[in-house]
Amino acid sequence: MPDRKNYAVDALLLSTVLIWGFNYAIVKMTFRYFHPIAFNAVRFTVSSAAMFLVLKMRGEGLRIAAHDIRRILWLGFIANAFYQFLFVLGLARTGAGNGALIMALSPVFAFLIGVAMGRERFSRGVLIGIIMSLAGVAAIVAFGSEGISFAGSWRGDLLMMAASICWGWQSAESTRLLGKYGPIRLTVATMIAGTAMMVPMSLPWIIAQPWPSIAPIAWLGLGYSALLSIAYGYFVWAHALNTIGVARTSVFNNLTPIVALLAGWLLLGENPVASQIAEVVLVLVGVFIVRSRKPIGIPDD
Repeated sequence: MPDRKNYAVDALLLSTVLIWGFNYAIVKMTFRYFHPIAFNAVRFTVSSAAMFLVLKMRGEGLRIAAHDIRRILWLGFIANAFYQFLFVLGLARTGAGNGALIMALSPVFAFLIGVAMGRERFSRGVLIGIIMSLAGVAAIVAFGSEGISFAGSWRGDLLMMAASICWGWQSAESTRLLGKYGPIRLTVATMIAGTAMMVPMSLPWIIAQPWPSIAPIAWLGLGYSALLSIAYGYFVWAHALNTIGVARTSVFNNLTPIVALLAGWLLLGENPVASQIAEVVLVLVGVFIVRSRKPIGIPDD
């Protein structure tokens, strides 16, 4: 009998994929008005406040055991402050399609890190599904869209690669605390910790930002990225990790470039071609293979 709870998680992840896919193009559009680092500091301040408010509305506290504070701070730094610096600086130096493709590598990193940490057992079927969906993503960007190329954007591409590794690591590492604190409280705690580190590091760019010249459309883009891409997306991601596992959650990231190509066409003038249909099918088949296998949970010692 199908697990309706898992289908509900799938639906939430698909909504997140849509939001994240459009986020690439929307963020690049806001960079016409914001410096990437100033933009990042403001959107994380807004998203952290929103997430804390949601936590309080749920009647939950933010109490963390003393022996877990160091791990929370480390997660906050890698998964929010450091990762987000890499993400926005990389995206500012490469195309939306390139950024989406490189971030789609994170399921591979998450799976391998999860195996190394003992959080996931090696599964040939899962690995085949990840490789298939990743191959489809690579084909989409390599052959399916004009104006998307790695030529001249290698600095941004390397930054996005580092961001992808960080996201894969946090997907695997956060599962150690999800059972203890739950996805909402853990996500809010790491977000607040990361923001507390990020904002002071961003002060030179915040001060230099010409705030009066920012257009209303850019503020709307910041709100979209802060409240939907981060606050909503992070909540869904953490909940899915706790419900269906690292590999099966992370593989949904491979759908993001498909949406990013559509967003690039609508918002940035990147023109997709008909041959992308085959690559889209390949991605979806890979996701189906991974999701059709029963998750294996490995408890902490």
